[in-house]
Amino acid sequence: MFDYDVVIVGGGPAGLTAGIYLSQANYRTLLLDKSSFGGRIQNIELIENYPGFSAGVSGAQLASEMVNQATRYGIQLETAEVNNIEFYSNSRWVDCTEKGYSTSMIIIAGGCREKRLGVPGEEKLVGRGVFFCAFCDGGKFRDQVVAVCGGGNSGVTEALYLAKLVSKVIIIELLPELNANALLLQRVRENPKIEVKCGIKVEEIVGDNRVEALKLLDINSKESFVLPVNGVLVKIGIEPNTEYLKGIVTLDSEGHIIVNDKMETDNPYILAAGDIISGSPRQLATAVGTGAIAAITAQRRLQELG
Repeated sequence: MFDYDVVIVGGGPAGLTAGIYLSQANYRTLLLDKSSFGGRIQNIELIENYPGFSAGVSGAQLASEMVNQATRYGIQLETAEVNNIEFYSNSRWVDCTEKGYSTSMIIIAGGCREKRLGVPGEEKLVGRGVFFCAFCDGGKFRDQVVAVCGGGNSGVTEALYLAKLVSKVIIIELLPELNANALLLQRVRENPKIEVKCGIKVEEIVGDNRVEALKLLDINSKESFVLPVNGVLVKIGIEPNTEYLKGIVTLDSEGHIIVNDKMETDNPYILAAGDIISGSPRQLATAVGTGAIAAITAQRRLQELG
């Protein structure tokens, strides 16, 4: 007898949606997350493109409602980090840091994490001026100067939020221009507290016990210069949480899980959903949709397995 019919790894929108479908259908379902349930949308101040919310909805509110809906149907939530998945003749074993769980099927919805710059001073100063979420930590820099490294949608969105709190925001982008959507770019142009520096490479984060400055390189002139700042928000993209899955399912060149249109991997007992899958546009709506597909496929597979 398995501990659970399905173990879902990852408590973001994809995992929560799969959990809602499965627990509502009376399958014994466990949802694991190494930190908190709700996923990265908890850090979004306002979601404006999710159907059903014409005035937008805060990410924290939506995440909370998803968690409440999932638990209403009896899903079990556990905070644990998955280290490995083992396979036996009649069961699958999800190995976590302190314990493990036997299951029939597994859905991987572990999402992605923020990429690091990989420059001197970054790791030493994480939590000492280097941060990765404006909505979580922006209040610590009230009336100070903050650099945002990354000019995509995420970086620009969080720069606009920071501009409400800090004295000045400087967006630093390696490419010749920002890579955000037109609406965000317009908001940046209209905000007097935001300065944009493109064609600039971060070489070092300077500081002993706290961030003091950035050492930057102008790509065109090849000249280095120092920019005094109090904080550095790193927003240069994300990478999937799939290290423990190497050799278990097939990953693409960037480490995302390859699935078919039913969210099936090349392992018959493992499905995947959300931002972690190859080709994902990393949108809330698609995370929810793929979570639902994975749950429906899991139900079919469970019926086949008897």
